[in-house]
Amino acid sequence: MSVTLKDLIHEFAPERKPDALPGATPEAEAPAYDGATALLVTEFLDAVESLCAVLEEESACIAVGMLDQLEVFAHRKVAMAERLESVAEQARADGIRLPDDLRTMTLERIERLDRAVTVNATGLVALRKAVLTINRNLLAALEKAASDGTYARSGHSLRPVELSASGLNTTL
Repeated sequence: MSVTLKDLIHEFAPERKPDALPGATPEAEAPAYDGATALLVTEFLDAVESLCAVLEEESACIAVGMLDQLEVFAHRKVAMAERLESVAEQARADGIRLPDDLRTMTLERIERLDRAVTVNATGLVALRKAVLTINRNLLAALEKAASDGTYARSGHSLRPVELSASGLNTTL
């Protein structure tokens, strides 16, 4: 997605309130949204809740080391993001404007989603760093095992083989 979800919710412009006429009595405010708006906002909020649940579930799995489902989580997150994007496009196309009460509720959900994204990203970055560290350690061990103690005239150790992550699987 090219915009953040907080930017996305700000695209739902607030309802424009007409200027009060002098001498007119203010009316009691009725809900400023119709059924179509309510359905679209409900669909959006449900999609946000679903994405939060997926992110929190994946974060919990990462925390306990259950990494066999990461690809499934990735597919689910992509599907949820596409669903959110389609709802936002529909809202833009319909020209939906959120009244203050729905805007507040939606922003609260977006903030929860933002927190879930942050926790999830932190876990995935830590996991990536762990994998890279293990890979680096294996490459160093492989280099040490393959070293035959040969030195160049400059005094630096020569590597008898070129080490790479692709070669790691074939020689171990």
